[in-house]
Amino acid sequence: MGRSSPPSQQHSGSSSAPRQAGQIFRRYFVTGLATLFPVVVTLLLVWQIFRFVDGFLGRLFRFQIPGLGVVVTVLVILLVGVLSVHFFGRVLFQAIEVSLTRLPFVKKIYPAVKQLAQFLFSEESRQASFRRVVLVQYPRPGAYSLAFVTNEARTEATGKPQTLLTLLIPNPPSPFTGPIIFVPQEDVVPLDLSIEEAVKLIVSGGVVASPLRRS
Repeated sequence: MGRSSPPSQQHSGSSSAPRQAGQIFRRYFVTGLATLFPVVVTLLLVWQIFRFVDGFLGRLFRFQIPGLGVVVTVLVILLVGVLSVHFFGRVLFQAIEVSLTRLPFVKKIYPAVKQLAQFLFSEESRQASFRRVVLVQYPRPGAYSLAFVTNEARTEATGKPQTLLTLLIPNPPSPFTGPIIFVPQEDVVPLDLSIEEAVKLIVSGGVVASPLRRS
């Protein structure tokens, strides 16, 4: 007859399964929320503009003109884009942003949404923020982390002339937050991985992952 496991081991095994299930649920839920949030915010914003414009034009003309609401919505978005790159528009939108960042709940969400939107929709923002993707041994030798190269400079701060790379180690599911470390150029592994592919990997918690190939 086989011996039964001690009660402590049975209890430990039975309690670890719900804990692991909770961790998996939390990881996928946060990843899904981070993925959907900017998309849903964008769609809701466009839909609300369309509803307002369509309703306003309907009250103005006393009848509905099919497709006019869509056309005016596109024109409104274009107008905002034009204003935002000129002095008056920049001052106006900066004032609106300052007001939003003072609201208790909005001030925690708006900066992250703005940063993500700039990264997704602006090629210049992506190039200015992240130059390339590398692997670096972090947080210990033998353990590799994905990192974005944000800057590089020749320096003698370490006692000898060398090129140090400024690396951002992203904390999933956000690709924009994490520790910044300075690493000699020869200590990183360049990857044949685009910025967009790296962001997908980080936001999904590694679920959506392209093969890691040395550049």
